[in-house]
Amino acid sequence: MKIIKYITFALIILNLPAVGLAAFGPGMGSGLSLLTLLMLLFYYALVEKTAPNWWIISIAILYFMISGLQFTGLTTFFIYEIIKFFTFLIAGYELAKNINKNELFVFLLIGSLSIGLEALFLPSDFGRYAGFYINPNVAGFICIYSYAIVFSLKNTSLKLLGQFVFTLMGLLTFSRTFIVIWLLLNLISLKISFKNIRIFGLGFLIFSTMLLIDQVVGLNNPRFQQLKNIVSKENNVSTEEISQDSRTETWALFYDDVLNAPLFGNGYGQFSGKLPTRPLGAHNTYLMIIGEAGILPFLLFLTYIGYLFYKSFRLFDEAPFLIMQTIALAVFLLANHNFFTFYYMVFTAMWIQYQIYKLSQPKEESLKEIDL
Repeated sequence: MKIIKYITFALIILNLPAVGLAAFGPGMGSGLSLLTLLMLLFYYALVEKTAPNWWIISIAILYFMISGLQFTGLTTFFIYEIIKFFTFLIAGYELAKNINKNELFVFLLIGSLSIGLEALFLPSDFGRYAGFYINPNVAGFICIYSYAIVFSLKNTSLKLLGQFVFTLMGLLTFSRTFIVIWLLLNLISLKISFKNIRIFGLGFLIFSTMLLIDQVVGLNNPRFQQLKNIVSKENNVSTEEISQDSRTETWALFYDDVLNAPLFGNGYGQFSGKLPTRPLGAHNTYLMIIGEAGILPFLLFLTYIGYLFYKSFRLFDEAPFLIMQTIALAVFLLANHNFFTFYYMVFTAMWIQYQIYKLSQPKEESLKEIDL
């Protein structure tokens, strides 16, 4: 049973279908995608069934139902996307319930290390690395989500290992979102213990490691060059390249469409780059939901994210990593529109949600006893 669980989990969290697509072509990608769904169904058939994830099921029903009313693409494609998502949602939630913190840490560590392996053995002129996650910004999210779970570990050596690896791998993605959230999480960690200030001391070692990698393979990235010049007190690097591809500029391209159809949106695929007529995505899940399906699923999704924030904040003293993971997820969704298609992203949300549920149960039962 554990073997089935780990194989299924690896296919999802290590993004192996996308790796197969990128490395071996559409045949391998489609095959691994189908294998993932079949393994999930097989796992679901074997485990004891518990309550489904009504939060995301409700959001998905509203989103697909309303956005589908104005969908202009192939009906078979749309139906297939719905079947895949709900299969993952129902079976994947049972998997999320049976993945503990240590298992999540180990698999995320493997996924993050793939970024470093790509930088060392497959250097590119692009100068940003993503490993199994193909997209550097997505890889940055995986690293910062993984970094948050380090604060749940009791073993000091594992904590230091995780902090070092996830920080270094995250920096190799050169994701601005990663850096901003990393700084925020470390400030929050000082409330847990002032000893966590040591991670800023580890920064020197991490930066030295990046310099070594740069000497070996060449990190051809303007952001890294600027960082080196800041450290060496040189100011001859232009910031123009650093500010290119601003997400706010991309979002602005979609504002008029949102205002033109605020109630029921513009239809499935219009903001997520799924249509040949509009291949550009909004790079913002919140904007994508309101733009494609209107105000109702948007408000429900915001309520869901608010619920995760409220509950994880209430549990800060007991499980501070949950609010950190929630921050990582919520902020990353501002820069990515693939919540309904990147299954490992949905998995990370469901895992947070179930951990909150588990930790909240004893408190709720105690309150009931007091009322009695």
